[in-house]
Amino acid sequence: MEMDRLLPMEGAFNMRDLGGYPAAGGKQVKWRTLLRSDELGELTAADLEYLATLPLRTDIDLRGESEQASVPDKLPAGVEYYPLCIDAANVSSFLEGGTTNFASKMEQIYVHIIRHFQPAYQDFFHILTNESSTPILFHCTAGKDRTGIAAALLLSALGVDRETIMDDYLLSAQYLQQKYGALARAYPDFAPALTVQKEFLLAAFRIIDEEFGGMDRYLTHHLQVNLEQLRNLYTE
Repeated sequence: MEMDRLLPMEGAFNMRDLGGYPAAGGKQVKWRTLLRSDELGELTAADLEYLATLPLRTDIDLRGESEQASVPDKLPAGVEYYPLCIDAANVSSFLEGGTTNFASKMEQIYVHIIRHFQPAYQDFFHILTNESSTPILFHCTAGKDRTGIAAALLLSALGVDRETIMDDYLLSAQYLQQKYGALARAYPDFAPALTVQKEFLLAAFRIIDEEFGGMDRYLTHHLQVNLEQLRNLYTE
C-alpha cells in the first residue's frame, strides 16, 4: 500500500519517507523506517508526538558543529542522537568570490563531499547496520545536499535505480519552495544554492564512477558498506 512520502510536520518542510522504492531482488524499501529531513530545531509538540508514535529511535545530524549549536535538534524522549558533522564551513568556501555561476559551484561542493567526507558517511552506514536503531531519521539544514547525497548513497546500496534516486532527490526543490522560495526570488543569482538541480547529483555520480570505480565499489571499499546486510534490514 502506498503511503504519504512527505510527513505531516508543522516545523519542518522537507521531512519525508524513503519507503516504497523498488529495490534489489524484486523487493522494495521498507516504509516508516528510513526518513530524511531538513533541520529539526523548529519542530512543534505535535511533530514530536507524531515522531514518537513511529517510534523514532535514531537521529543522525549531518550538520557542522556550529549549525548544531545554533539550532539544536528537538527530538522525542529516548531518541539516540548522532552528530556526524559534515561541516558546511568546509564547503561554503566554494560559494565565495562573487555572485555568479552558483550552479557550477554547487556541483563542486558535491564533488568535494564525495571525495573528502567519506569518514562521516562510513559512520552513517555503521549506524544503519544496527537493527535496533530503526526507525532512523537523518538530516542537515535544508535536507537537500548533505542529506541528498546520504539518501542517494543509501538507496544505491539498497539496489534502487539511479532514475528513481534522482526523482527522490529532486523532490527537495518542490518541498523547499515554502522555506526558501522568497529568498531565491529576492537573490536570483544565489537561487541554485537554495534548491537542487539534476546536475548537482550527477556531478557526484560522475566522480564516483570515474574516480572510485563505480557506486558498488565506492560503497563497499570506501564506505565499508555490507550491501547484503543493509538490504536484509531495509527491504522487503
